Amino acid sequence: MIWHKFDNRDEMVAALKRATKEKLEAALDARGQASWLVSGGSTPKPLFEAMSAEKLAWNNVQIALVDERWVDIGHPRSNEAFMRGALEKGETAAANFIGMKTEHTDPFEAVETVNERYGTIVYPFDSVLLGMGPDGHTASLFPDAKGLDSAFYPECRNICAALTAVKSDVTGEEVDRMSLTAAAITKAHHVVLMITGEEKLRVLEEALDPQSRLPIGRLARRKPFEVYWAP
Repeated sequence: MIWHKFDNRDEMVAALKRATKEKLEAALDARGQASWLVSGGSTPKPLFEAMSAEKLAWNNVQIALVDERWVDIGHPRSNEAFMRGALEKGETAAANFIGMKTEHTDPFEAVETVNERYGTIVYPFDSVLLGMGPDGHTASLFPDAKGLDSAFYPECRNICAALTAVKSDVTGEEVDRMSLTAAAITKAHHVVLMITGEEKLRVLEEALDPQSRLPIGRLARRKPFEVYWAP
């Protein structure tokens, strides 16, 4: 693991903005296109605000989701609605946005369609921004979820997988999900976990124990990633 610990969140956001922009610029210089996979939630919002002020060839950047609750974009907990609301403004408004949700009522029925959609994104992904819940989930890779083993299958060729989480305070009512697979995440050129607070730091440290079965720990053992943390 590569740790980046900061005294405050402003410093963390500034550092992660620089690192993300560098990765996207390098990809644009190399092939003229770049891909940035992002998470929803309150933690990355300041980063999105900072990135929206950065000049870049955003019209050649694809921005897509790491995961999605299987709800329509009009739902208050839609990750796509959050992503678009945070990034379809300023400089980043010129980017190409890709959502996960389809018209299918069941995410398991939508897997083929979503994988075809994500197959149009520059791959391996240039930069992936992960978050983590207090239960040790990342993306929508929830502990004991239906579909978790398939999503973690080492030889999995799919970019996305459907899951049904065990209902909890963390999941809320929206247990049906779509997520990047572990293989798709670990193949990315740049993988970052952005977390804040002492509680999540403790969860991550516990998950890194070799005996832990928490999804974030399982993912880290597949490929160490960078951690950006602030109180």
